[in-house]
Amino acid sequence: MKKLITAWLLTAALFTGYATYAQQPAGKTIREGKHSFTLQWISWDRPGEVIIKKQKDATYTVKGEQRDEQTGDFVTIDGTLTVDAPRELTFNGTIRTQYSNVNGGKVCEKTGTYHFLAKGARKYWRLQEMDNCEGNNVVDYVDIYFH
Repeated sequence: MKKLITAWLLTAALFTGYATYAQQPAGKTIREGKHSFTLQWISWDRPGEVIIKKQKDATYTVKGEQRDEQTGDFVTIDGTLTVDAPRELTFNGTIRTQYSNVNGGKVCEKTGTYHFLAKGARKYWRLQEMDNCEGNNVVDYVDIYFH
């Protein structure tokens, strides 16, 4: 009977996503150091990088970029992160994107407070305010990876 209950609990844990949460950052901290950083228009296969550093006030600075050296397309991020929950971050600062085939090739700059969430089994936080400056249902997937 114990084996049956144990098997049932393990199965339930897998289907409810408990196992994925155990692999994610714990508490109200995130790992300092280098993290991969992407904008889908540039590449998920050749990520850029951000550096995350803890500050004395329990916030984190985040700064970095992803660039395509051949086309000049890029995404940059510069600001602070507050950990609301292990899978929820609040960002305050500036995110700039430029992709030649979106927004007429012009820079799209977002300055202010934004939110990053890691939904489901994702191993990255995705910017939730995704609309590109072009509008017309064009969205930017800006992602900061756990590692």
